[in-house]
Amino acid sequence: MWSSSLFSGTAIVCALSFFSSVQAQSIPGATLFSGNGAPGAGPYQLVDDYESAVFFDKFNFYSSYDPTYGHVQYVTAAVAEQNGFVTTPNSTAVISVDTTNQWPNGGPGRPAVRLISDNTYTHGLFILDLVHMPWGCGTWPAYWLLGPNWPFNGEIDIIEGVNTGESDSVSMHTNPGCEVDGAGQTGSFQTANCDKDANGNSGCGTLLSNTTIPNNYGDGLNRNGGGVYATEWTSDYVKTWFFPRGGIPASITSGAPNVSTFGTPAVNAQSGGGYTCDI
Repeated sequence: MWSSSLFSGTAIVCALSFFSSVQAQSIPGATLFSGNGAPGAGPYQLVDDYESAVFFDKFNFYSSYDPTYGHVQYVTAAVAEQNGFVTTPNSTAVISVDTTNQWPNGGPGRPAVRLISDNTYTHGLFILDLVHMPWGCGTWPAYWLLGPNWPFNGEIDIIEGVNTGESDSVSMHTNPGCEVDGAGQTGSFQTANCDKDANGNSGCGTLLSNTTIPNNYGDGLNRNGGGVYATEWTSDYVKTWFFPRGGIPASITSGAPNVSTFGTPAVNAQSGGGYTCDI
């Protein structure tokens, strides 16, 4: 099964956050490719492969407090492995939580896993093949890129949603001075201002409507056997595509992704058209 991949350089870390959930998340892997730095550069060269056998070796297990104050305890790698919160069956990487015990309000939160990549990246093509994700009350799955000294070096949220939502929210968060245009995309553009202090810290975001981009999140994604998220990050834009299972481009499944065949992106956060941002 195709693994997640990264195609890039240095500066932003990849983070996977799985809050108190009653469902597991299966990730065949992740992959990173790098081009020549120009928009739409290609062909991309594979620089990092997060296939299941080494998936958890490439991440740091964040085990400090939750900065968003959720009812959760992030655990170490040792605790996660001992309790079966991280496993690699059938060429997939599975991240789950404690589904055995009750964790009432007022006490410790539910043990869960939050991963931060050891490697850092600047620009590239990031591909995630997702089989299953947390969904339901009390869940907050996230797949995101985060720069140091937040928000000055930015945050790119590729997958994020809560509870029983049906649509993924893709957004960026920065310091003041970054606004993007969302022209040329199939997702519903929400806000242009990426400043964390504007719009209640919603960032500059796009909603992937379940009507126009079916089964991109939650229960719909799970019932459909998952899908692939591909994000191309250049100095001019951040584009994200979602491909449902059964509709994944052949260039991705063959290991030689060609963004020119991906079609119109779900998200096209770009500098230009009266908007400026140091992407």
